[in-house]
Amino acid sequence: MAAWPWLLAGLLALPLLALFLRGFPALPGTAKDLDVVLTSLLLATAGSLITLALALGLAVLGVLGGVGRTLEALLLLGYLVPPFVTGIGVLFSLQAFGVRIYGVPGILLAWALHYAPLAYLLLKPQVRVAMGLLAAARVHGVGGAKALRVFLPPLLPPLLVAGGTLYLALLGNFGVPAVLGLPERVYVLPTLAYARLLSPTAQDPLGEAAALGLWLGLLALPVVLLGRAGLLEAKEPLLPPARPAYRLLFALYALLALLLVLLGLLREALLNPYTGAWDPVFAQALDLPLVQKGLRNSLLLALGATLLLLLLALALRPFPGLLRRVRGVLDLHYLLPGTLLGVGLILLLAPTPLYATPWLLLLAYLLNFAALALRALEGGLGVEGAVLAGRVHGLGRLRAWLRIGYPLLLPSAFAGAFLIFPLAFAEITLSALLYAPGAETIGVAVLSALNGGLYREASALGLVLMAFSALALLGRPRW
Repeated sequence: MAAWPWLLAGLLALPLLALFLRGFPALPGTAKDLDVVLTSLLLATAGSLITLALALGLAVLGVLGGVGRTLEALLLLGYLVPPFVTGIGVLFSLQAFGVRIYGVPGILLAWALHYAPLAYLLLKPQVRVAMGLLAAARVHGVGGAKALRVFLPPLLPPLLVAGGTLYLALLGNFGVPAVLGLPERVYVLPTLAYARLLSPTAQDPLGEAAALGLWLGLLALPVVLLGRAGLLEAKEPLLPPARPAYRLLFALYALLALLLVLLGLLREALLNPYTGAWDPVFAQALDLPLVQKGLRNSLLLALGATLLLLLLALALRPFPGLLRRVRGVLDLHYLLPGTLLGVGLILLLAPTPLYATPWLLLLAYLLNFAALALRALEGGLGVEGAVLAGRVHGLGRLRAWLRIGYPLLLPSAFAGAFLIFPLAFAEITLSALLYAPGAETIGVAVLSALNGGLYREASALGLVLMAFSALALLGRPRW
Protein backbone atom coordinates (compact mmCIF):
# COMPACT_ATOMS: atom_id res chain seq x y z
CA MET A 1 0.00 0.00 0.00
CA ALA A 2 1.36 3.46 -0.89
CA ALA A 3 2.70 5.51 2.02
CA TRP A 4 1.87 8.93 0.55
CA PRO A 5 -1.74 9.08 1.87
CA TRP A 6 -0.42 8.65 5.39
CA LEU A 7 2.29 11.25 4.82
CA LEU A 8 -0.30 13.69 3.48
CA ALA A 9 -2.62 13.01 6.41
CA GLY A 10 0.25 13.56 8.84
CA LEU A 11 1.26 16.83 7.17
CA LEU A 12 -2.26 18.24 7.18
CA ALA A 13 -2.76 17.13 10.77
CA LEU A 14 0.31 19.02 12.02
CA PRO A 15 -1.75 22.00 13.36
CA LEU A 16 -3.91 19.62 15.41
CA LEU A 17 -0.82 17.75 16.61
CA ALA A 18 0.79 21.02 17.70
CA LEU A 19 -2.42 21.91 19.53
CA PHE A 20 -2.38 18.58 21.38
CA LEU A 21 1.31 18.75 22.34
CA ARG A 22 0.99 22.28 23.72
CA GLY A 23 -2.49 21.95 25.19
CA PHE A 24 -2.22 18.59 26.97
CA PRO A 25 0.29 19.73 29.64
CA ALA A 26 -1.88 22.80 30.33
CA LEU A 27 -5.10 20.79 30.53
CA PRO A 28 -5.11 20.41 34.37
CA GLY A 29 -4.94 24.21 34.66
CA THR A 30 -8.33 24.51 32.93
CA ALA A 31 -10.18 22.95 35.88
CA LYS A 32 -11.43 26.45 36.69
CA ASP A 33 -13.00 26.59 33.22
CA LEU A 34 -15.09 23.42 33.47
CA ASP A 35 -18.21 25.57 33.78
CA VAL A 36 -17.46 26.98 30.31
CA VAL A 37 -16.88 23.45 28.99
CA LEU A 38 -20.28 22.42 30.37
CA THR A 39 -21.92 25.59 29.01
CA SER A 40 -20.51 24.89 25.54
CA LEU A 41 -21.74 21.30 25.63
CA LEU A 42 -25.23 22.20 26.85
CA LEU A 43 -25.64 25.15 24.50
CA ALA A 44 -24.50 23.17 21.44
CA THR A 45 -26.76 20.25 22.38
CA ALA A 46 -29.81 22.41 23.11
CA GLY A 47 -29.24 24.50 20.00
CA SER A 48 -28.94 21.37 17.86
CA LEU A 49 -32.19 19.90 19.19
CA ILE A 50 -34.13 23.17 18.78
CA THR A 51 -32.80 23.73 15.27
CA LEU A 52 -33.41 20.11 14.31
CA ALA A 53 -37.06 20.30 15.41
CA LEU A 54 -37.55 23.56 13.52
CA ALA A 55 -35.91 22.19 10.37
CA LEU A 56 -37.96 18.99 10.50
CA GLY A 57 -41.16 21.04 10.64
CA LEU A 58 -39.96 23.14 7.70
CA ALA A 59 -39.09 20.02 5.72
CA VAL A 60 -42.58 18.60 6.27
CA LEU A 61 -44.15 21.91 5.21
CA GLY A 62 -41.85 22.07 2.19
CA VAL A 63 -42.73 18.57 1.03
CA LEU A 64 -46.48 18.84 1.63
CA GLY A 65 -46.59 22.33 0.12
CA GLY A 66 -44.54 21.47 -2.97
CA VAL A 67 -42.10 24.30 -2.21
CA GLY A 68 -39.94 25.26 -5.19
CA ARG A 69 -36.49 26.72 -5.70
CA THR A 70 -37.56 30.35 -5.20
CA LEU A 71 -38.92 29.88 -1.68
CA GLU A 72 -36.05 27.58 -0.78
CA ALA A 73 -33.63 30.27 -1.94
CA LEU A 74 -35.38 32.76 0.36
CA LEU A 75 -34.91 30.33 3.25
CA LEU A 76 -31.33 29.52 2.30
CA LEU A 77 -30.33 33.19 2.28
CA GLY A 78 -30.65 33.11 6.06
CA TYR A 79 -27.88 30.51 6.20
CA LEU A 80 -25.58 32.20 3.72
CA VAL A 81 -25.59 35.36 5.83
CA PRO A 82 -22.60 35.22 8.24
CA PRO A 83 -23.71 33.92 11.68
CA PHE A 84 -22.51 37.00 13.57
CA VAL A 85 -24.53 39.20 11.18
CA THR A 86 -27.58 37.13 12.10
CA GLY A 87 -26.79 37.81 15.74
CA ILE A 88 -26.45 41.56 15.17
CA GLY A 89 -29.68 41.70 13.15
CA VAL A 90 -31.71 39.76 15.73
CA LEU A 91 -30.30 41.94 18.51
CA PHE A 92 -31.27 45.24 16.86
CA SER A 93 -34.62 43.99 15.55
CA LEU A 94 -35.81 42.90 18.98
CA GLN A 95 -34.40 46.02 20.64
CA ALA A 96 -36.85 48.03 18.52
CA PHE A 97 -39.64 46.25 20.46
CA GLY A 98 -37.94 46.75 23.81
CA VAL A 99 -36.78 43.12 24.06
CA ARG A 100 -33.30 42.50 25.42
CA ILE A 101 -31.95 39.33 23.83
CA TYR A 102 -28.38 39.06 25.15
CA GLY A 103 -27.14 35.84 26.73
CA VAL A 104 -28.31 32.26 26.30
CA PRO A 105 -31.80 33.01 24.81
CA GLY A 106 -30.29 35.27 22.16
CA ILE A 107 -27.58 32.78 21.24
CA LEU A 108 -30.09 29.94 20.86
CA LEU A 109 -32.49 32.10 18.83
CA ALA A 110 -29.78 33.33 16.46
CA TRP A 111 -28.40 29.81 16.03
CA ALA A 112 -31.85 28.38 15.26
CA LEU A 113 -32.58 31.09 12.68
CA HIS A 114 -29.18 30.76 11.05
CA TYR A 115 -28.71 26.99 10.92
CA ALA A 116 -32.29 25.79 10.33
CA PRO A 117 -31.89 26.13 6.51
CA LEU A 118 -28.81 23.88 6.62
CA ALA A 119 -30.67 21.19 8.56
CA TYR A 120 -33.65 21.61 6.22
CA LEU A 121 -31.49 20.79 3.21
CA LEU A 122 -30.08 17.73 4.96
CA LEU A 123 -33.49 16.44 6.05
CA LYS A 124 -35.74 17.21 3.10
CA PRO A 125 -34.74 14.29 0.79
CA GLN A 126 -35.58 11.68 3.40
CA VAL A 127 -38.65 13.52 4.61
CA ARG A 128 -39.98 13.09 1.07
CA VAL A 129 -39.44 9.35 1.41
CA ALA A 130 -41.07 9.24 4.85
CA MET A 131 -44.08 11.27 3.68
CA GLY A 132 -44.49 8.96 0.70
CA LEU A 133 -44.47 5.92 2.99
CA LEU A 134 -46.94 7.64 5.31
CA ALA A 135 -49.31 8.36 2.41
CA ALA A 136 -49.11 4.71 1.34
CA ALA A 137 -49.77 3.58 4.93
CA ARG A 138 -52.87 5.74 5.15
CA VAL A 139 -54.20 4.24 1.93
CA HIS A 140 -53.90 0.85 3.63
CA GLY A 141 -55.71 2.04 6.73
CA VAL A 142 -52.72 2.69 9.00
CA GLY A 143 -53.21 5.90 10.96
CA GLY A 144 -52.76 7.56 14.32
CA ALA A 145 -49.84 6.47 16.49
CA LYS A 146 -49.16 3.43 14.30
CA ALA A 147 -48.30 5.74 11.42
CA LEU A 148 -45.27 6.94 13.39
CA ARG A 149 -43.74 3.48 12.94
CA VAL A 150 -43.83 4.15 9.22
CA PHE A 151 -42.78 7.81 9.37
CA LEU A 152 -39.93 7.79 11.89
CA PRO A 153 -37.57 4.90 10.91
CA PRO A 154 -36.55 6.39 7.52
CA LEU A 155 -35.82 9.69 9.28
CA LEU A 156 -33.43 8.35 11.92
CA PRO A 157 -30.28 8.28 9.71
CA PRO A 158 -30.73 11.83 8.35
CA LEU A 159 -31.69 13.09 11.80
CA LEU A 160 -28.41 11.74 13.17
CA VAL A 161 -26.44 13.22 10.27
CA ALA A 162 -28.12 16.62 10.54
CA GLY A 163 -27.90 16.61 14.33
CA GLY A 164 -24.19 15.84 14.27
CA THR A 165 -23.57 18.51 11.64
CA LEU A 166 -25.45 21.10 13.69
CA TYR A 167 -23.69 20.12 16.92
CA LEU A 168 -20.25 20.58 15.35
CA ALA A 169 -21.25 23.89 13.78
CA LEU A 170 -22.68 25.28 17.02
CA LEU A 171 -19.87 23.97 19.19
CA GLY A 172 -17.29 25.82 17.12
CA ASN A 173 -19.32 28.96 16.41
CA PHE A 174 -17.52 32.11 17.52
CA GLY A 175 -19.48 35.01 16.00
CA VAL A 176 -22.90 34.64 17.64
CA PRO A 177 -21.57 34.06 21.21
CA ALA A 178 -19.15 36.98 20.69
CA VAL A 179 -22.01 39.33 19.76
CA LEU A 180 -24.73 38.09 22.12
CA GLY A 181 -22.87 36.25 24.87
CA LEU A 182 -19.90 38.38 25.86
CA PRO A 183 -21.97 41.44 26.95
CA GLU A 184 -23.64 39.15 29.54
CA ARG A 185 -20.35 37.34 30.31
CA VAL A 186 -21.68 34.12 28.79
CA TYR A 187 -18.55 32.39 27.51
CA VAL A 188 -18.21 29.35 25.30
CA LEU A 189 -14.94 27.63 24.49
CA PRO A 190 -14.21 29.54 21.23
CA THR A 191 -14.78 32.96 22.82
CA LEU A 192 -12.88 32.03 26.00
CA ALA A 193 -9.92 30.72 23.96
CA TYR A 194 -9.89 34.01 22.04
CA ALA A 195 -10.02 36.02 25.27
CA ARG A 196 -7.21 34.01 26.87
CA LEU A 197 -5.07 34.30 23.75
CA LEU A 198 -5.30 38.11 23.89
CA SER A 199 -5.25 38.45 27.68
CA PRO A 200 -2.36 40.60 28.99
CA THR A 201 -2.63 38.93 32.42
CA ALA A 202 -2.47 35.29 31.31
CA GLN A 203 0.76 33.57 32.37
CA ASP A 204 0.76 31.27 29.35
CA PRO A 205 -1.82 32.57 26.85
CA LEU A 206 -0.88 30.12 24.10
CA GLY A 207 -0.91 27.16 26.45
CA GLU A 208 -4.27 28.13 27.95
CA ALA A 209 -5.81 28.73 24.53
CA ALA A 210 -4.44 25.39 23.32
CA ALA A 211 -5.87 23.59 26.36
CA LEU A 212 -9.29 25.15 25.74
CA GLY A 213 -9.00 24.14 22.09
CA LEU A 214 -8.25 20.62 23.24
CA TRP A 215 -11.45 20.61 25.31
CA LEU A 216 -13.27 21.76 22.19
CA GLY A 217 -11.77 18.88 20.24
CA LEU A 218 -12.72 16.39 22.95
CA LEU A 219 -16.34 17.56 22.85
CA ALA A 220 -16.38 17.33 19.04
CA LEU A 221 -14.52 14.02 18.69
CA PRO A 222 -17.41 11.61 19.48
CA VAL A 223 -19.61 13.20 16.81
CA VAL A 224 -16.79 13.18 14.25
CA LEU A 225 -16.04 9.49 14.92
CA LEU A 226 -19.70 8.46 14.85
CA GLY A 227 -20.65 10.70 11.92
CA ARG A 228 -21.85 9.29 8.62
CA ALA A 229 -20.70 10.47 5.23
CA GLY A 230 -24.07 11.02 3.64
CA LEU A 231 -27.77 10.39 3.62
CA LEU A 232 -29.73 7.47 2.31
CA GLU A 233 -30.74 7.63 -1.32
CA ALA A 234 -34.23 6.64 -2.43
CA LYS A 235 -36.41 6.77 -5.48
CA GLU A 236 -38.89 9.58 -5.86
CA PRO A 237 -41.89 8.66 -3.69
CA LEU A 238 -45.54 9.08 -4.53
CA LEU A 239 -46.78 12.08 -2.57
CA PRO A 240 -50.24 13.59 -2.10
CA PRO A 241 -51.00 16.73 -4.13
CA ALA A 242 -49.24 19.88 -2.96
CA ARG A 243 -51.27 22.01 -0.57
CA PRO A 244 -50.98 25.80 -0.92
CA ALA A 245 -51.64 26.31 2.81
CA TYR A 246 -48.43 24.47 3.73
CA ARG A 247 -46.49 26.37 1.08
CA LEU A 248 -47.83 29.62 2.55
CA LEU A 249 -46.70 28.64 6.07
CA PHE A 250 -43.24 27.80 4.72
CA ALA A 251 -43.06 31.15 2.91
CA LEU A 252 -44.21 33.03 6.02
CA TYR A 253 -41.48 31.46 8.14
CA ALA A 254 -38.76 32.10 5.54
CA LEU A 255 -39.87 35.73 5.20
CA LEU A 256 -40.23 36.37 8.94
CA ALA A 257 -36.87 34.76 9.72
CA LEU A 258 -35.19 36.95 7.12
CA LEU A 259 -37.02 40.08 8.27
CA LEU A 260 -36.07 39.42 11.89
CA VAL A 261 -32.46 39.78 10.83
CA LEU A 262 -32.89 42.39 8.12
CA LEU A 263 -35.18 44.94 9.80
CA GLY A 264 -32.86 45.61 12.73
CA LEU A 265 -29.90 46.14 10.43
CA LEU A 266 -31.89 48.44 8.13
CA ARG A 267 -33.28 50.45 11.03
CA GLU A 268 -29.84 51.05 12.52
CA ALA A 269 -28.11 51.72 9.20
CA LEU A 270 -30.73 53.96 7.58
CA LEU A 271 -32.50 55.93 10.34
CA ASN A 272 -31.15 58.47 12.80
CA PRO A 273 -31.56 56.88 16.27
CA TYR A 274 -32.60 60.20 17.87
CA THR A 275 -34.88 61.80 15.30
CA GLY A 276 -35.96 58.80 13.25
CA ALA A 277 -35.12 60.75 10.10
CA TRP A 278 -33.59 59.18 7.01
CA ASP A 279 -29.85 59.20 7.64
CA PRO A 280 -27.93 56.36 5.88
CA VAL A 281 -24.56 55.63 7.40
CA PHE A 282 -22.99 53.49 4.67
CA ALA A 283 -20.56 56.22 3.56
CA GLN A 284 -19.30 56.76 7.10
CA ALA A 285 -18.92 53.04 7.65
CA LEU A 286 -16.97 52.52 4.43
CA ASP A 287 -14.76 55.53 5.24
CA LEU A 288 -13.42 53.90 8.41
CA PRO A 289 -9.75 53.01 7.79
CA LEU A 290 -10.12 49.60 9.43
CA VAL A 291 -13.11 48.83 7.22
CA GLN A 292 -11.25 49.79 4.06
CA LYS A 293 -8.36 47.54 5.03
CA GLY A 294 -10.77 44.78 5.97
CA LEU A 295 -12.68 44.95 2.70
CA ARG A 296 -9.49 44.89 0.66
CA ASN A 297 -7.94 42.04 2.64
CA SER A 298 -11.13 39.97 2.71
CA LEU A 299 -11.69 40.43 -1.02
CA LEU A 300 -8.15 39.38 -1.89
CA LEU A 301 -8.15 36.46 0.55
CA ALA A 302 -11.55 35.18 -0.58
CA LEU A 303 -10.69 35.47 -4.27
CA GLY A 304 -7.28 33.86 -3.75
CA ALA A 305 -8.64 30.99 -1.66
CA THR A 306 -11.52 30.33 -4.08
CA LEU A 307 -9.29 30.34 -7.15
CA LEU A 308 -6.56 28.16 -5.63
CA LEU A 309 -9.01 25.63 -4.23
CA LEU A 310 -10.91 25.28 -7.49
CA LEU A 311 -7.64 24.85 -9.41
CA LEU A 312 -6.63 22.16 -6.93
CA ALA A 313 -9.99 20.43 -7.29
CA LEU A 314 -9.81 20.58 -11.10
CA ALA A 315 -6.27 19.19 -11.05
CA LEU A 316 -7.33 16.26 -8.86
CA ARG A 317 -10.64 15.57 -10.62
CA PRO A 318 -9.19 13.26 -13.33
CA PHE A 319 -7.97 11.03 -10.49
CA PRO A 320 -11.12 10.14 -8.50
CA GLY A 321 -9.37 7.83 -6.05
CA LEU A 322 -6.75 10.44 -5.19
CA LEU A 323 -9.39 13.15 -4.88
CA ARG A 324 -11.42 11.06 -2.42
CA ARG A 325 -8.36 10.36 -0.26
CA VAL A 326 -7.30 14.00 -0.14
CA ARG A 327 -10.85 15.15 0.55
CA GLY A 328 -11.20 12.56 3.31
CA VAL A 329 -8.21 14.10 5.07
CA LEU A 330 -9.33 17.69 4.54
CA ASP A 331 -12.88 16.97 5.72
CA LEU A 332 -11.51 16.99 9.26
CA HIS A 333 -10.49 20.65 9.04
CA TYR A 334 -13.95 21.59 7.80
CA LEU A 335 -15.88 19.50 10.33
CA LEU A 336 -13.88 20.35 13.45
CA PRO A 337 -14.34 23.81 15.05
CA GLY A 338 -12.22 26.47 13.39
CA THR A 339 -10.74 27.46 16.76
CA LEU A 340 -8.72 24.23 16.75
CA LEU A 341 -7.22 24.99 13.36
CA GLY A 342 -6.54 28.63 14.27
CA VAL A 343 -4.76 27.91 17.55
CA GLY A 344 -2.92 24.98 15.96
CA LEU A 345 -1.58 27.19 13.16
CA ILE A 346 -0.44 29.78 15.71
CA LEU A 347 1.47 27.12 17.65
CA LEU A 348 2.93 25.59 14.51
CA LEU A 349 3.88 28.72 12.57
CA ALA A 350 4.52 31.40 15.23
CA PRO A 351 8.33 30.97 14.87
CA THR A 352 8.17 31.37 11.07
CA PRO A 353 8.02 34.48 8.83
CA LEU A 354 4.52 33.38 7.82
CA TYR A 355 3.12 34.36 11.21
CA ALA A 356 1.26 37.68 11.54
CA THR A 357 0.92 38.04 7.76
CA PRO A 358 -2.07 37.69 5.42
CA TRP A 359 -0.42 34.52 4.07
CA LEU A 360 -1.22 32.74 7.33
CA LEU A 361 -4.89 33.66 6.93
CA LEU A 362 -4.81 32.42 3.34
CA LEU A 363 -3.36 29.10 4.48
CA ALA A 364 -6.06 28.80 7.14
CA TYR A 365 -8.79 29.53 4.57
CA LEU A 366 -7.34 26.96 2.18
CA LEU A 367 -7.32 24.26 4.85
CA ASN A 368 -10.78 25.15 6.14
CA PHE A 369 -12.63 25.38 2.81
CA ALA A 370 -10.71 22.82 0.73
CA ALA A 371 -13.24 20.07 1.44
CA LEU A 372 -16.05 22.22 -0.01
CA ALA A 373 -14.16 22.74 -3.29
CA LEU A 374 -13.32 19.06 -3.62
CA ARG A 375 -16.89 18.00 -2.86
CA ALA A 376 -18.25 20.50 -5.38
CA LEU A 377 -16.28 18.84 -8.19
CA GLU A 378 -16.38 15.29 -6.87
CA GLY A 379 -19.82 14.83 -8.40
CA GLY A 380 -20.32 15.67 -12.02
CA LEU A 381 -22.38 12.69 -13.09
CA GLY A 382 -21.42 11.28 -16.46
CA VAL A 383 -18.08 13.10 -16.69
CA GLU A 384 -15.94 9.96 -16.56
CA GLY A 385 -18.18 8.25 -19.12
CA ALA A 386 -17.93 11.19 -21.50
CA VAL A 387 -14.14 11.31 -21.12
CA LEU A 388 -13.93 7.57 -21.72
CA ALA A 389 -16.02 7.96 -24.88
CA GLY A 390 -13.58 10.62 -26.08
CA ARG A 391 -10.62 8.33 -25.46
CA VAL A 392 -12.33 5.52 -27.34
CA HIS A 393 -12.53 7.89 -30.30
CA GLY A 394 -8.81 8.59 -30.23
CA LEU A 395 -8.30 11.45 -27.78
CA GLY A 396 -5.47 11.18 -25.29
CA ARG A 397 -6.21 11.39 -21.55
CA LEU A 398 -5.22 15.04 -21.20
CA ARG A 399 -7.00 16.18 -24.38
CA ALA A 400 -10.11 14.22 -23.44
CA TRP A 401 -10.31 16.04 -20.12
CA LEU A 402 -9.54 19.45 -21.64
CA ARG A 403 -12.06 19.12 -24.46
CA ILE A 404 -14.80 17.08 -22.77
CA GLY A 405 -14.34 16.56 -19.02
CA TYR A 406 -13.55 20.07 -17.81
CA PRO A 407 -16.28 21.79 -19.88
CA LEU A 408 -18.79 19.42 -18.28
CA LEU A 409 -17.47 20.37 -14.84
CA LEU A 410 -17.83 24.12 -15.35
CA PRO A 411 -21.29 24.33 -13.70
CA SER A 412 -19.96 22.48 -10.65
CA ALA A 413 -16.90 24.75 -10.55
CA PHE A 414 -19.06 27.90 -10.73
CA ALA A 415 -21.36 26.53 -8.03
CA GLY A 416 -18.33 25.82 -5.82
CA ALA A 417 -16.97 29.32 -6.41
CA PHE A 418 -20.25 30.99 -5.48
CA LEU A 419 -20.36 28.88 -2.30
CA ILE A 420 -16.76 29.29 -1.13
CA PHE A 421 -16.29 32.99 -1.92
CA PRO A 422 -19.05 34.41 0.35
CA LEU A 423 -18.09 32.06 3.19
CA ALA A 424 -14.41 33.02 2.93
CA PHE A 425 -15.20 36.72 2.51
CA ALA A 426 -17.17 36.90 5.77
CA GLU A 427 -15.15 34.34 7.78
CA ILE A 428 -14.68 35.43 11.40
CA THR A 429 -13.47 32.54 13.63
CA LEU A 430 -10.08 32.04 11.97
CA SER A 431 -9.76 35.74 11.17
CA ALA A 432 -10.26 36.83 14.78
CA LEU A 433 -7.51 34.46 15.93
CA LEU A 434 -4.98 34.92 13.14
CA TYR A 435 -5.21 38.51 11.92
CA ALA A 436 -2.36 40.94 12.57
CA PRO A 437 -2.33 44.77 12.42
CA GLY A 438 -2.68 45.66 8.77
CA ALA A 439 -4.15 42.26 7.90
CA GLU A 440 -7.61 42.71 9.43
CA THR A 441 -10.58 41.24 7.59
CA ILE A 442 -14.05 42.72 7.18
CA GLY A 443 -15.42 40.36 9.83
CA VAL A 444 -12.87 41.66 12.33
CA ALA A 445 -13.74 45.24 11.30
CA VAL A 446 -17.46 44.65 11.96
CA LEU A 447 -16.82 43.19 15.42
CA SER A 448 -14.40 46.03 16.21
CA ALA A 449 -17.04 48.59 15.22
CA LEU A 450 -19.62 46.82 17.37
CA ASN A 451 -17.28 46.62 20.37
CA GLY A 452 -16.42 50.30 19.90
CA GLY A 453 -20.06 51.39 20.10
CA LEU A 454 -20.38 52.08 16.37
CA TYR A 455 -23.64 50.16 16.15
CA ARG A 456 -24.95 51.97 13.08
CA GLU A 457 -21.72 51.42 11.15
CA ALA A 458 -21.65 47.74 12.20
CA SER A 459 -25.23 47.34 10.92
CA ALA A 460 -24.36 48.95 7.59
CA LEU A 461 -21.40 46.61 7.19
CA GLY A 462 -23.62 43.67 8.12
CA LEU A 463 -25.91 44.60 5.22
CA VAL A 464 -22.88 44.75 2.91
CA LEU A 465 -21.92 41.23 3.99
CA MET A 466 -25.50 40.06 3.40
CA ALA A 467 -25.29 41.40 -0.15
CA PHE A 468 -22.07 39.48 -0.76
CA SER A 469 -23.65 36.36 0.72
CA ALA A 470 -26.53 36.65 -1.73
CA LEU A 471 -24.03 36.01 -4.52
CA ALA A 472 -24.16 32.34 -3.61
CA LEU A 473 -27.84 32.34 -4.67
CA LEU A 474 -27.90 34.94 -7.42
CA GLY A 475 -24.82 33.49 -9.09
CA ARG A 476 -26.04 29.91 -9.33
CA PRO A 477 -25.44 28.71 -12.89
CA ARG A 478 -28.55 27.59 -14.76
CA TRP A 479 -26.81 25.69 -17.55
